[in-house]
Amino acid sequence: MLLALTPESVASPAERADALADVSERALFDAIHRGDELRASQVFAALLPGVQATLRRVLGSTAPNQGELVQRCMERIIGELAGHGAPWVCSLQVWATSVTSQVALDVLRGRSRERGVEVAWGDAMAASREGGDRALGGASPIDRLRWLLGELPRQEALCVVLCDVMGLRTPEVAVTLCVGLEHVKRALAAGHERLSRLMLVSA
Repeated sequence: MLLALTPESVASPAERADALADVSERALFDAIHRGDELRASQVFAALLPGVQATLRRVLGSTAPNQGELVQRCMERIIGELAGHGAPWVCSLQVWATSVTSQVALDVLRGRSRERGVEVAWGDAMAASREGGDRALGGASPIDRLRWLLGELPRQEALCVVLCDVMGLRTPEVAVTLCVGLEHVKRALAAGHERLSRLMLVSA
């Protein structure tokens, strides 16, 4: 494990670019498998853009615990890559997107289970569950989508997020989730159907 993999590992965007200038992506995969802490800043620099972009896309504006979420994502990505037999089948950015989406979806699912409080979704304020689903009618479409994704079965929600929100291809999703391609297709179709029903009910 790359213990030095922290936001402080790389100080600025320019330094992150310099850190990546002379290293191939395969070398970074190999460094992760070896637990080579000397490459930690380069690994962080390669993963950070995908992590940040995915958190913004799935969760909305920057969350108060953004730094904690980034660190959690980094640790999970490194763990997934270190334990995978052939992670280089997909790019580092695909892995960053997939694993970060899983972390972000867990945040959405946690928010959807809160009671008696308003929940900040980034683009607007979604109503609390205490007020009932009818209150979602005043939220923006993206707020409603975020809310309802937390209501789907996790695998269905994850496939919808990865394919429809983040634009990953189904073979990439299958590799990063360690499931079969047909499983991804079935979960995606089921998620579309269930989400369509929920959107109509909450409109």
